[in-house]
Amino acid sequence: KQWYQRRVRGLYLDNTDPGGQLAWLVQELSWAERAGIKVIILGHIPTGRSDCLKAFSWNYYRIIDRFEATVVGQYMGHTHLDHYMMQYSADKDHHPTSFQFVSPSLTTYSDMRPAIRLYTLDGLYADSTFRPLKYETYLFDLERANSKNETVWELEYDTVGAYNLTWLVPKEMQGLYERLASDRAFFNKTYFKYMYHSNNNTCDDDCYEFELCLIQTGRSHDPSICNLSLEERRKRELKNKMC
Repeated sequence: KQWYQRRVRGLYLDNTDPGGQLAWLVQELSWAERAGIKVIILGHIPTGRSDCLKAFSWNYYRIIDRFEATVVGQYMGHTHLDHYMMQYSADKDHHPTSFQFVSPSLTTYSDMRPAIRLYTLDGLYADSTFRPLKYETYLFDLERANSKNETVWELEYDTVGAYNLTWLVPKEMQGLYERLASDRAFFNKTYFKYMYHSNNNTCDDDCYEFELCLIQTGRSHDPSICNLSLEERRKRELKNKMC
């Protein structure tokens, strides 16, 4: 416990680049760029969450902007929900540079069925992009497991059938956001339903505004992302348990 507390305190004392992680990341991405190698990043806390330290998040955001042609996938967890977060260029055109998949969890925490996610990537062959082509989300049948002691995974949805997407790149994911923002019925039928694996949850006007804001929030503590205040975003994040 004392070791953990010291490490946590250290993060706040050196939150620009704790442990030299970002310096190491730049070094590795620079090498990969020179070698023509594509990079996939696996992480835990999405950098758009308010519990991701601001200095770290903003520096990471700039790194992804710089190496947008090298980083072809970011896969995160932490929230236990099914969603994604966009990242945009600092250039004048503000084009989408990348995005983070945030996958649902294998645990039932909190009040949801266990879920697993399978990704199909573009590869293996010469000059493969290693970009994701699609993903499939499966839910565990808890009732069957409890009543019959059987392990059954059921397909909840895939990105081809739900969103008509066969190429999960920043431009296409930005297009999905724009469709969700312009068609609330489509948002409720697909994205919000899959986020909580339930048809029972409802999303009022405030909820709708927050969830759309969350998609655009690839950088923590950023007041320029959407109309919701940082305080309001933090309150709504805390309603969703995570670990």
